[in-house]
Amino acid sequence: MNNFKKIGLTVLAGSMAAVSANAIELAVTGSTNVSHISEESAKSSTVGGSSLGVDTAIMFNGSGELENGWTVSTYAALNDGGAAALSSSQLTIGMGSLGTLRFAQHFGTAANGIDDVTPKVYEEVWDNSVGSAKLQGFGRQTAEGAVTYTTPSFNLGDASATLAVDYDPQAGVASNDHDAVSVASSSYGSGQAAVLKLDLGQGIKGGFGMEELTGQPGSSDETNMTAYVLYTVGSISAGVQAYNLDAGDKGAADYTGETYSVAFNVNDNLSIGYQKLKETKEAVGVTTSAKQDMQALSVAYSMGGMTLAVQQIDVDKANFSAGADQVDGEETEINLSFAF
Repeated sequence: MNNFKKIGLTVLAGSMAAVSANAIELAVTGSTNVSHISEESAKSSTVGGSSLGVDTAIMFNGSGELENGWTVSTYAALNDGGAAALSSSQLTIGMGSLGTLRFAQHFGTAANGIDDVTPKVYEEVWDNSVGSAKLQGFGRQTAEGAVTYTTPSFNLGDASATLAVDYDPQAGVASNDHDAVSVASSSYGSGQAAVLKLDLGQGIKGGFGMEELTGQPGSSDETNMTAYVLYTVGSISAGVQAYNLDAGDKGAADYTGETYSVAFNVNDNLSIGYQKLKETKEAVGVTTSAKQDMQALSVAYSMGGMTLAVQQIDVDKANFSAGADQVDGEETEINLSFAF
């Protein structure tokens, strides 16, 4: 028996050596942003005022190649502007013709990557706005402690396609951080998502995504879907994206919405963009339907590693408020960033 154990260990050691990684190269980049934000809201004392802040991010990129031709890369971003220092972290294994496997500690999944893919000059129309958008939640519940498999690109004549599948064994909560105790969500069980991306050529791209969340006892299963079409010609890019959130059968409201945008590169340094988002909270029970509209105008000027961006956001019926409780607001952000 001991001899069999030795043979097994020898074979295992040989197989591990065959796929051992060469030296991993590590690159460190970063950026610093100085921003001024001013907000005004007609109906809320908790939103408004003016603030000045500095946000610094450091990104670590490591990559190496295994002896069998596979690649391994790791990415981690640290940001002092959020509640958590770690803003993104993934480990990616490139398996050649077998596709790509990604372990997402914090964001980086396929579904979360298409929450809003319409062209933008600065940030999304819902970023830092007076109201929050349901579209920005697509893929969010399956973005931490998840694994993603992406197929190689399939050629379809002049077009190409890729398919990615996400799986999160515990949706709606943070990853277990390797040495921490796993915490269950009070709303969700497991979650899975699928994303299909198409490149049709002639500057046309499209995609479709679906996220399904299993509900805990007393909560509903949820289905979240989105689809988009993008078109680029010369210095102009345009896009439209729609989504639908089916909240299940436990009395929660469903949501639908669409966003569209256009971005224009005036020259190599100057860009101008416009975004519009319209969302509807569907009627449920005795509660009537409600709407929320956002629009943003952005201008960005780049010179070397410096970018100056200005974004003006206007929101009507923020967070689907109506009547005497209706909240309309606007925000102006001026951001000066340096990449290093």
